[in-house]
Amino acid sequence: MAVLMVVQGSGRKKGYTATLMQEAVDSVKDIKELDVEVFHLHDYTYGPCKSCFHCIRKVGSGCVLKDDWGKKGKGVLYKAFKRANGLLVVDPVHNWGITAAAHGFMERIYPTFFEGVPYGLPFASISCASNQGFQYEATVKFCRFAAGYGFRYIGGLPVHLAYFDKARTDARELAKKLAQAAIEDERNGRKKPTDEELFQRFLGKPFDLLDGYIQNVTDNSFKYEDSIPVQALNQEKFSDPTAVELLEKTCEHLKAGMDLYNVGDRENAARELSQVAKFWTNSTYNEYGKDIVKAKIPKAYRPLDEV
Repeated sequence: MAVLMVVQGSGRKKGYTATLMQEAVDSVKDIKELDVEVFHLHDYTYGPCKSCFHCIRKVGSGCVLKDDWGKKGKGVLYKAFKRANGLLVVDPVHNWGITAAAHGFMERIYPTFFEGVPYGLPFASISCASNQGFQYEATVKFCRFAAGYGFRYIGGLPVHLAYFDKARTDARELAKKLAQAAIEDERNGRKKPTDEELFQRFLGKPFDLLDGYIQNVTDNSFKYEDSIPVQALNQEKFSDPTAVELLEKTCEHLKAGMDLYNVGDRENAARELSQVAKFWTNSTYNEYGKDIVKAKIPKAYRPLDEV
């Protein structure tokens, strides 16, 4: 039996956001191959990640915080996420973005990331706004989480109350797509996407992984020569021999990727940037991460043997 985990970030259980969640649930609750589990996030206790790195040092042990995402793998939200074949987050727009409840929920998925659990998990979001809106900004933020965790992104539904009647129908249709993906996840097994597949899948999505990654790695300059890896190499900021070797490969792929990006070849640029992500991750972890985390890089986290 496939499990669809549905979480709702509003403190109001009978408001507009809750209504959209119920529309989604009602549209799939009678599917024989699917079990729908609903969680109103304000009914649970959890806080932010405290960067203790226990989940990296002891992969698979869960989070040590004594809350509903922790308890060393016994927290109710942790266990629910681990058994889920699909995840739907339904959330109101707060302060032009996602709620603190939803952000905290998404952040606390972190320990399972190093276990390889989220990679390929079907995911969708619904963001309900009033007033000035910014439902699209909230949708982008959920999509960014999806890219970061390697989810199988089914879609995001940005909603303004002016179009609420249409949104009720759209919520049902999105839930049906997600439910089918969850059933496939249970039936066929979850396939972890490579970094290259992730970069390709998130081209042109609400959060464009290629543009976002280039902005980040070039320190918002969008220029190869001003990028952080190039500056770090030229200024000899890295001293670990393995880190330096990986940094050189980072720069090699970044140069190729930026050349392709600048002539508009986004697909091949994404292919090169996926290699940048892998080498840059391992380079920085060797230089900084080992001393901070005091553990080797987890096997699920951008392994070099996928290059």
